[in-house]
Amino acid sequence: MRTRTKSIILVGASLCLVCAVTFLAQSFWRESGLRSLQAVNKPRIELVANAMRAEISRQDHLPFVLSVDPDVQRALAAPSDAALRDRLNDKLKRVSREADTRALYVIAPSGKVFAADDAGQPGSQLDRDLSDRPYFRNAIASGRSAFLGVEPGSNRARYYVANAIGELPVLGIAVVRIEFDQIEADWERAGERVLVTDALGKVFLSSDPSLRNRVLGIAADAVRGAPPAQDDTDPAQAIDFKVLEEHLGSQIVRIQTPDDTSTYLYQPMRVPEYGWTVHRLSDLTTVATDQRDGGIIGAAISIIAVSGLFYLRQRQQALVAARKAGAELSTEVANRTQELRAANAALHSEVDERKRTEARLRNTQNSLMQAGKLAALGQMSAAIAHEINQPLAAIRTFVASTKVFSERNDAAKVRANLDLISGLAERMANITSHLKTFARKSEPGKPEIVDVDRAIHGSMLLMESQLRLAGVTVEIDVPRNIFVKGYAVQLEQVIVNLLQNALQAVAEVENPAIRLDVTAAGTIVKISVFDNGAGIAQEHIDQIFDPFFTTKAIGKGLGLGLSISYGIVRDFGGEIRAVNRSGGGAEMIIELPRFHPESAMLHV
Repeated sequence: MRTRTKSIILVGASLCLVCAVTFLAQSFWRESGLRSLQAVNKPRIELVANAMRAEISRQDHLPFVLSVDPDVQRALAAPSDAALRDRLNDKLKRVSREADTRALYVIAPSGKVFAADDAGQPGSQLDRDLSDRPYFRNAIASGRSAFLGVEPGSNRARYYVANAIGELPVLGIAVVRIEFDQIEADWERAGERVLVTDALGKVFLSSDPSLRNRVLGIAADAVRGAPPAQDDTDPAQAIDFKVLEEHLGSQIVRIQTPDDTSTYLYQPMRVPEYGWTVHRLSDLTTVATDQRDGGIIGAAISIIAVSGLFYLRQRQQALVAARKAGAELSTEVANRTQELRAANAALHSEVDERKRTEARLRNTQNSLMQAGKLAALGQMSAAIAHEINQPLAAIRTFVASTKVFSERNDAAKVRANLDLISGLAERMANITSHLKTFARKSEPGKPEIVDVDRAIHGSMLLMESQLRLAGVTVEIDVPRNIFVKGYAVQLEQVIVNLLQNALQAVAEVENPAIRLDVTAAGTIVKISVFDNGAGIAQEHIDQIFDPFFTTKAIGKGLGLGLSISYGIVRDFGGEIRAVNRSGGGAEMIIELPRFHPESAMLHV
């Protein structure tokens, strides 16, 4: 119980350690990601502010240059001189084209546009009354003014710089209109999230068009240090802007829009010369990824460390247990060694006895096979004796007639009789030679290549006379060059046993017939022996291969033929089975592994 409690406490402490390390790793990687993002954010926001300054600085000197230009002053001094006015319009066009300005024009003291760079074009500024514009009024009053306004048609921010022409009384006002459309387009193309607000917190430039002309939230104004938006601003137009976290001069903020709610790293930058503020929002996806990776790394390291500690602890326990077990084992080995010696001696005796038993079993099996062959020879003896007696009687007749032909000096007939006598003697020699081979006791050694056709014809040589005397019609279909691996005499014994069983099965049939077929397909050689007898009783079909099982009358058989055949076929690596044919009679089927002599030659 104490060990289990200790293990539970250890596991709990390990889990707490993994959680703590994971949390610290997440915090560290998040902090590192935020610092990296801030390091990138600062130069980018400065780049945005400098781009706006450059755009204004590139054009804000043009009104002053026009105010001291003699051509401008002469044209304003003689407003009725159309030629001077046309030359001024042409000059403004050239200056505007070279300076790449959006609009450049001169306003008369009455407030109407006197000359413009778009003179002669549709929608020209000429003769347009601008007396109510703040930049005009301020320039009349103070000599120079700048104004950020919204163009009524496009609803886009425009920056106007105006300069008075001539001393009091003022001859007119030179104005240049500066636009930031290209800068906004560049922001949008680059995927920047940039807002520029005026002194009241209203967004007049934005990389996201949906945020333009909306008021940045009070929280941002407070952070920025600018005054809050005017009271008459529509609250519905305010951007939902909430600071979630302060971070080294920047803030983590949440901006909610009707379509989305996102969290950014927020950093503002004042542009004091214009009273504007540039705001940059950086996506925190990379920070979240860093935080996740940090958690995974921290968890992995802590798990590896804890696993190592567990391994060392387990190793220590295993060493202690091993020492203890070693001591116990030494004692046990000493006790068991004596027992093993005794058991080893008994085992040697048992092995020797088993070898002797196997030898006796092998001798018994060979004796049974030999007994089976002798029993088969005994059954065939009468037919074989008849088969030999016939040629002997014929030989005696031919010998007597040969003497007569010899006394008559009929050499031709003598030679013919001698040829017949030689043929009969050769037939008897073949029968007796095969009988001696078949009767010889088998002493299996190394398996040989057995020609199935030759083995079957050897069996038929032994059974031919017996089958002929019984009047049995025999059909044989054996293809040539079919081989198996084993012992030829044993295969002949199996076939003789099957033919004898078939002969006995058709003994009482009116037209007895036996058929022997051999087929070879793929790796199997199939030998079938079937008859037209009464078949095998269904209750005996599974017992016919048992030793000493027989359905014959007493004295007609020992019941060993099929049992011996079964053992021989199994030694060949094959199978033997019996079935009843649908048309009547029984069929004995032998299936043996086929042997290809040509493949053996290739391996050699």
